[in-house]
Amino acid sequence: MTKKKTNERLGTNKLKAKSSASQRIAGTRTERTVGESEPLIVISFKDWDNSQGQTFEQWQTNGLLAKLMTKLVEICQKNRTTASQEGIIDIYGNFPADSKFRKPQYIETEVKWGTIRNIGGQKARVAGYMIDNVFYVVFLDQEHKFAPSSKN
Repeated sequence: MTKKKTNERLGTNKLKAKSSASQRIAGTRTERTVGESEPLIVISFKDWDNSQGQTFEQWQTNGLLAKLMTKLVEICQKNRTTASQEGIIDIYGNFPADSKFRKPQYIETEVKWGTIRNIGGQKARVAGYMIDNVFYVVFLDQEHKFAPSSKN
């Protein structure tokens, strides 16, 4: 059997492969960055606890609510790796032992707790936990008491 007939029988066509490769335009390749294939971050308020920390109304009065919304929009345009590298999200792991907050009983013990940082100043944080690419907001922490540092 000739080579052409063998290719036709196997369903391959060398000309198609060459023609699609020749259609590629030189210099148009886009480089992928690390973490590009990760899904973008999603924000959830399903475990919101307004019995601790501040309320949305308090943050509105203190001029932080609009800044928080701007930060959440920014975060939702990033993946977990990028947000961590840029210092926007800081994941601690277990609920901080020295926290001034109490872990809500309805939240599983095996979640990775963390904060969203840089919301209109040094202290203001949003505390919650992260599973995969979803950050679950639990507390508003204007005074940085969720995971206090030695400077507080």
